[in-house]
Amino acid sequence: MAQERARQVLRDFGHWRRSRPFTAGMFLVLSSVAIMTPPYATFRWGDVLVSITTIGGVSALLIGTLLAICGLSLWFRPQFRFAAALTAMLLSLVALGVTNLGGFLVGTLAGVIGAALALAWTDQPRAPRGKRRSVLRCLVVIGLVAVAIEVLPVAARDEVTPARSWTLSASTLRLYGVVYHGIERILVDGSPTMTMKFTVKRIEATDPVQVGELGNGHKVVIAARRGFSTASSTIELFALRVTGVVNLLGLVGIPVDFTPGHPPPLVPPSVVLTEVTTINAQVRGGTIVIPNARLTIR
Repeated sequence: MAQERARQVLRDFGHWRRSRPFTAGMFLVLSSVAIMTPPYATFRWGDVLVSITTIGGVSALLIGTLLAICGLSLWFRPQFRFAAALTAMLLSLVALGVTNLGGFLVGTLAGVIGAALALAWTDQPRAPRGKRRSVLRCLVVIGLVAVAIEVLPVAARDEVTPARSWTLSASTLRLYGVVYHGIERILVDGSPTMTMKFTVKRIEATDPVQVGELGNGHKVVIAARRGFSTASSTIELFALRVTGVVNLLGLVGIPVDFTPGHPPPLVPPSVVLTEVTTINAQVRGGTIVIPNARLTIR
């Protein structure tokens, strides 16, 4: 009796599953989980607690919740599958720019696949010609997705690249091959911020101390008595503030305090700063070599 009841339940579930885009809904629910998880994930590694705190927390929660609603609507209200699929497709693409690359691409890919399956799904048998049309529609949807990814606004991918501010202090800082490119807006600590953009060929620091925010009130401090240097490659440096003393020919020291509101009027190709403190937003390129570094988490 129990076995017969279990078979009947499985038959009923199979009929229910085939009468709606069940697989598409599963992909959308998976997409919502993948997008919502990273901003709130916390991992423990031995005695170290690692918390991933990112700027996309609120956006990830909103987009993930809406994707979950779209997935559930495919299961319980399949008659609205077209509207739910289009909404899920748009949300998955928007997530690329506002929620940590759409859950590190996993959430966006799952959402796009689920939306495409929902658009192509039908509960009516079709002739072979109709099947070819269904395949053609899927190819068109995939093509539109590829085009949409390529034409995402540049501001969402490059101009406002997410970053966290960090501070570098050193008794001496030498910069070689310096070029100042002006003011550029990037996303710093969760808000669009004006920064000073420099490109540098090589950096050498004496007695450096780097301090960065880990989130949840914790900081990471990296110090090195022997200093550090960078490999010979172009480095993009986005600075919020630079203070110190500029040494001219080793004879004259001029105090400076540069910010995006008061940028440097002239930047020579080689600069030597003493008692320097820089508040940086982002560094791209280059390799930093720090011998005998000491790393502390506070």
